[in-house]
Amino acid sequence: MRCTSLLCRISGSAAFAAALAAGPALHAQQPIQVFFSAVDGDGMPVNDLRAEEITVQVDGSVCKPTRFEEINWPVKLQLMIDNGPVHSDALRQLREALRLFLKELPTDMEITIVSTDPAPRFIYKAGTDRTKMLSSLDLMTPDSGAPKFIDAMAEAADRVDKDKKDKKEKGNYFPVLMMIGSAGLEGSNPRDYQIQKLFKQVGDNSITVHVVMQQNPNRSTDIASGTNQIEVGIRLTQGTGGRYEAINAETRLSTLLPEFARQIARSHARQSHQYRITCVPTSVGPPKQVMANTLRTGLSAALTVDGRIP
Repeated sequence: MRCTSLLCRISGSAAFAAALAAGPALHAQQPIQVFFSAVDGDGMPVNDLRAEEITVQVDGSVCKPTRFEEINWPVKLQLMIDNGPVHSDALRQLREALRLFLKELPTDMEITIVSTDPAPRFIYKAGTDRTKMLSSLDLMTPDSGAPKFIDAMAEAADRVDKDKKDKKEKGNYFPVLMMIGSAGLEGSNPRDYQIQKLFKQVGDNSITVHVVMQQNPNRSTDIASGTNQIEVGIRLTQGTGGRYEAINAETRLSTLLPEFARQIARSHARQSHQYRITCVPTSVGPPKQVMANTLRTGLSAALTVDGRIP
């Protein structure tokens, strides 16, 4: 069994155990909080588990549960779109691919749409009205300036950070940032502390990041200058369990974007039906491993410290 980041998925017929390395937020003899998600053989979330059906262990010792809660937090998506030179000749194709993308997402998912050139700006503010959302894509116009991939990402992460702090309980949701960017000239000019702030906010708020990076092979100078957003995009997706795809032709968007949407929809189904378990370990010293077991058959489980299932 191999785990990436703080997440490990396993399957079993009679019994299973999900394990993760204990992060710095987990301290010995202090309450430990984990999120447990399970789906049946058909991939449907299991929402009738009881506390007595799940056993949590810390370093091999039973961790007695003090709280068992059903968590039904939604996914909220911020979609950022590069409307700069790389897409100026294929804006119609981009719009159509975006319509296919939105079609695959749950109709009740809250979505924000932002263009990134010449600066991040709202096309559609957070909402669920599909008619207005689709119409807003026609408001996206091509711009000859340098798109601001990093600025848009930083602003999106900052919105999540402020939203979760301001709304308290209403801020309980799983944020997803989806960027359709380009490997051309990057208009952002961030300082090191701004990049560090971006990564910290993404980590603190359990944000999942997905990136599609478009490049135009005929613009070799711009491609060479696009290393900043490429590096940031790769690091963000790898660090959050998201997906990074580099493409050379706009025609790929019509098949690729629906793939991303279906992945986000699957994550929404899993993340919005979980159980949050709080327990107090008996072992001495910093925990090295946390495990959850159940004997209910035919399930596939995920155990995380933040509820994020990319």
